[in-house]
Amino acid sequence: MSTKKAFVELVTFLQANKGKKVIDILDTVIDMTDSKKNAITIAYDEKGVAYAIFCYYHKQWELLSDVEYGKKASSKSGFNTMCKIGTNLWTKQQSTSKQQKSKLLDDVANQKVDPKDLLIRLDEIEDERNLISSTNKPKGSANMPQAKK
Repeated sequence: MSTKKAFVELVTFLQANKGKKVIDILDTVIDMTDSKKNAITIAYDEKGVAYAIFCYYHKQWELLSDVEYGKKASSKSGFNTMCKIGTNLWTKQQSTSKQQKSKLLDDVANQKVDPKDLLIRLDEIEDERNLISSTNKPKGSANMPQAKK
């Protein structure tokens, strides 16, 4: 199964809370799916200096003073949208996915995998590619942190 980019955060949240009752998480789900919500991914202090970024990989707010981010000249903040740990994990997942897909096609061509199973196996590879690894996951927050004064 492949989740649309717009729903990855929601699916991740639901997977993390699958044992809870709907009534307990409904307000959070509604907030996450609010179409009027501005997608703020960088927090600036009163001087206009970036102090936190919503990591695209980990789906959490991370303080720049605590978590290392790469430089990106083309962004307003001057930083990448993923922390260095997330960027590394994301890059490895993309590479592994490409290798697995290539091997799968070879296996189908060499009759090691039944062509009827191709779509199922491709979905499994895509699910692995979209997993958010907790390996070396930095401390973060679901809510935007306040600037330190």
